[in-house]
Parts: sequence; structure tokens; C-alpha cells
Amino acid sequence: MGDFDLNLSTQPFPAYRLTNIALVLVLIVLGGLSLWQAQGFVRYENLSRSIRAEEQGGRVESESLATQVKELESRLDRPESTAKLNEIGFLNHLILRRELSWTKLFSVLEGIIPENVHLTNLTPDIGDDGRVTLRMELQARSIGDVEEFLKRVETSPLFSSLDVKVEEKSEPNISTDVTFTLSAVYRPPEGKK
Repeated sequence: MGDFDLNLSTQPFPAYRLTNIALVLVLIVLGGLSLWQAQGFVRYENLSRSIRAEEQGGRVESESLATQVKELESRLDRPESTAKLNEIGFLNHLILRRELSWTKLFSVLEGIIPENVHLTNLTPDIGDDGRVTLRMELQARSIGDVEEFLKRVETSPLFSSLDVKVEEKSEPNISTDVTFTLSAVYRPPEGKK
């Protein structure tokens, strides 16, 4: 047999070392991510337990308040309570009416009403929210005077929602007077009614 010099151990593990190192690094990263997720799971589980306890406490409190509301509503449904609430509403409405400054209102109207227009009736309607709606009956010499008055009311910042209800000419053979009724929301100047 001849001289065969075979050395089979020159490269016993070819390129496995670099692959093994990369796989070990990936395993370490995946292990770190798994630990981080496990820690987050435990933390959120603890938070959810505390939230569940608060939610149950809130539900018990809500049921307790609902029973109290039902009890109070049953007290208010009595006839004497209803009468007292109606009386309170009536008194609040009187207070709102008393706050209306008639002097200021007539001063504003005096500045707006043209010379040939006469105010024959004025009725304020004060809503529960304090909104003042004025219903006015007026008499004018001509349609031109009516138009002039309506223009002045529309351009005034104190009035809005102008609504002419009735407009008629009374007895064309006898008089040229025009009678009309309108309503407008009055916003008192400087917070005064």
C-alpha cells in the first residue's frame, strides 16, 4: 500500500461556529423577549385585578344610588311635593318677571319706534330660561311706516326672531291706519332685563 497521507482532521467543523453563535444570539434575544412579555403579563394581570375590585365597588355604589334616587322620586311623586314644586316654579317665574326693567325696555322702544307708529299693547312672555319674548300690537299711518319700524327692529342688536303675526288695513274708506301684531325676542342690554 502506498503512502497515503490523509489528514481528515484539518477542518473538522466547517463554518458551524458562526451559525451556532448566531443561533445562540437569536435564542438569547427570544428568551429576553419572553421574559419581558411574562413580566408585562404579570403586571397587567395585577392591574386588572385592582380594576375589577374598583369596578365591583362602583357597581355596588351605583345600585345603592339608584335605590336612593327611586326613594327620593317616590317622595317627590306625592301630591304635597308636586304642589310645593309648582309653587316654587311660580315664584321663580315671578322673580324673572320682576327682573325685567320696564324703564330700560320703554327707553329702547322709544328710540326704535318711528313718529307715525303707535304702540297700543305690549305683553312680555318670560320663559323658564329667562328668555323674554315681547308681543306688541302697533298702529301705523301707512305700510311705509310699518316697514321703517320693522327695519329698525331687525337691525337692532337687542331684538331677534322677529315674527309679524297680523297685518291688516282697517276700514279703507274711513282711515289709512294699519294695525299689526308682532313678536320678537328681547335681549336686554348689559345683562339687565
